[in-house]
Amino acid sequence: MLESRRLRHFLTIFELGSIGQAAEKLLLTQPALSKSIRQLEDELGVRLFDRTPMGVVPTVFGNALAHHAKAIEAE
Repeated sequence: MLESRRLRHFLTIFELGSIGQAAEKLLLTQPALSKSIRQLEDELGVRLFDRTPMGVVPTVFGNALAHHAKAIEAE
């Protein structure tokens, strides 16, 4: 079962396109947020973001999870 905290972390990164900006918004350190996403990726067995010099870009799996996570968040 996915933790709601990790889904919140994921969605914040997804919406902002930056781990650094998401860490600021969530009042976390970048390493703590990166670890949370790594754990989520390990749990799901897929990479959710491609890291680029300009930020992060969701993979096809990241886009699919965002769609489902937004539906879960809306409930």
